[in-house]
Amino acid sequence: MTTASNSTKLKPTDVLDTRPAIFGRTVTSTFKKMFGFKHQPPGNLRTGMIPPIVFGSLILNIPKLLKLRSYLKKERKQHPADDVRVLFYSDNLDETNGIANNLRNVIPYMRAHGMHAFLAGNAFNTRPCGVVENGYCILLPRLFSMEQLGYANSELAIPRVGPVLRLLKRYPVDLIEFETPSPGAWLVCFCAKVAGIKVFSHYRTDVPTYTKTLVKAKWMFHFVLWLMKIFYGMTKPVVSPCKDYADILTSQLKIPANQVQILPRGLPLEKFSQDLRGKGTWEKYNGATEAIQSEGNRKVRFSFIGRISKEKNLEFLNGVWKKFAAKHNDVELMYVGYGWYLEEIKKLFEGDNSVHFAGEQGGETLASLYADSDFFLFPSITDTFGNVVVEAMSTGTPAIVSNYGGPHDIVMDEAAGRILPIDEDAWLNALEEARKLYLEQPEAYAKMRETAHERSLKYTMQSSTKAQFEFFRKLKREAYGL
Repeated sequence: MTTASNSTKLKPTDVLDTRPAIFGRTVTSTFKKMFGFKHQPPGNLRTGMIPPIVFGSLILNIPKLLKLRSYLKKERKQHPADDVRVLFYSDNLDETNGIANNLRNVIPYMRAHGMHAFLAGNAFNTRPCGVVENGYCILLPRLFSMEQLGYANSELAIPRVGPVLRLLKRYPVDLIEFETPSPGAWLVCFCAKVAGIKVFSHYRTDVPTYTKTLVKAKWMFHFVLWLMKIFYGMTKPVVSPCKDYADILTSQLKIPANQVQILPRGLPLEKFSQDLRGKGTWEKYNGATEAIQSEGNRKVRFSFIGRISKEKNLEFLNGVWKKFAAKHNDVELMYVGYGWYLEEIKKLFEGDNSVHFAGEQGGETLASLYADSDFFLFPSITDTFGNVVVEAMSTGTPAIVSNYGGPHDIVMDEAAGRILPIDEDAWLNALEEARKLYLEQPEAYAKMRETAHERSLKYTMQSSTKAQFEFFRKLKREAYGL
C-alpha cells in the first residue's frame, strides 16, 4: 500500500524532512512535494480558516468523488461479501501519543493475520512531502496545519484530497474508522460519504475534557462539544473502549445507545515481560550507585509513564508526591516520557532526589522500566482506555489509577492495584499502603504482581482484533445490504 512517487527520487534521509526520528518508525517511501499553506501558530480565531478549507476542498473534488463512487460500487459487487476491508484514519499519526502507538501495533498485526486493514493520517508540518512509514502507514501530504491550542507538539491538519482519492481507488475499502474528530477526519468523512463508503468512529479521546483543561476560553468547550455532537452523529456507530465513555456518548453527545459498541483494545503484550525486572535499566536513570540499588536495599519505586502533559492530571500527582516523599527517604518516582509539561515538572522538583526523569523511551528499555517499577501511578481522568496501564500490568507492576474512564476497568479491584477518586488524602493513603506492602508483606506484594499480570492478558491482540473484525463484517453487511 503506497502512493509514493519514485520520480522525485527523495530519500528518507532527505534534508528537507526535518521531523525528528521516532522510535520504531522508518520512512520507506516518499510522496512528491505538493503545495501546502504555511503552518500556522495556535489561536481560537485562526481556527476559522479550517471550515472554508475543508468545504472548499470537498466542493472542488465532488466530480472526482462521484466518479470514485461509481467505480467502488462496481468493484464491491465483485468482492466477497465476508471479506471486509477497513481504513483507519487518524490525523495525529506523525506524533507520539497513545492513539498512534496503538494503531501502529494493531494494523500490522491485522495485516499479518490476513485481515485487510490500512492506516492513514497526516504528515507533520516539518515534512514537505507525505511519506509511507514501515510500508503500511501512509502520512498524507498536508494542505493546511496549525498548532493545537493548549496542546504543544500536536497539530490540527487537513490533508490534500488528491492523494486520498488515488489511495481509495488503488486500495478500495468497505469501511473507514475515524479515531478523532479532527479537521482532516471531517474532510475525509465528507469525501467518503459522497463516494458511498460506510464511515464510523472510535471514541478514543476525551476532547471536551481536554479542552476544558487546556484552553482558557470557556466558550471553546461548548463550541467543541457542539462540533463533536455533529461529527459523531455523522459517523455512527461509535466504538467505545469502556462503559464510562459509552455512557458519556449517550448522555453528553446524544448518540443512541444502540449505536454505541463497546470494544476493548488489544496490545502487543509479547513486548512486555515480568522477566525484564531487575535487569539494571532503572539504575541508568536514577543516579544512584549500584550498591545502594541492590535488591533488598533500594528505595520503593513508583513510576508515571506516558505523555507528560497536564491533561494527564500530573499537577495533582506532583502535589501528592511532594507530601508523600517529604515523609519518607526510601521512595522514588520516575517520569518516563516527553511532553510540553516536562520542563515545568523538572523545575518543580529541581534538587529533589526522590524524582527522576528517563525521557522518551521505547522497546526493551521502556518495557524494563515498567517491570522495574514497584507501582505504576496513573491519575488521569481523560483516558478512554489506558494503554500504559495494560503495559505496566503485563510486566507484573500493580497500577494505582483514578476511578474515571478506562483505566479502572483494567485494574478492576484492589487485587491488582488501587482505584481512587481524585482526592489528595485518598492518594496519600494509597501510596502509604503501597510502600508498606512492598517493604513489609513481600508475599502479598508478589501475589498482587501476579494478579496484575493475569488481568492484562485480557487485552491481547488476538482477542481484540477478532472481536473488531466480527463487528466490521456486521457493519459491512448492514451498510451495503449484503
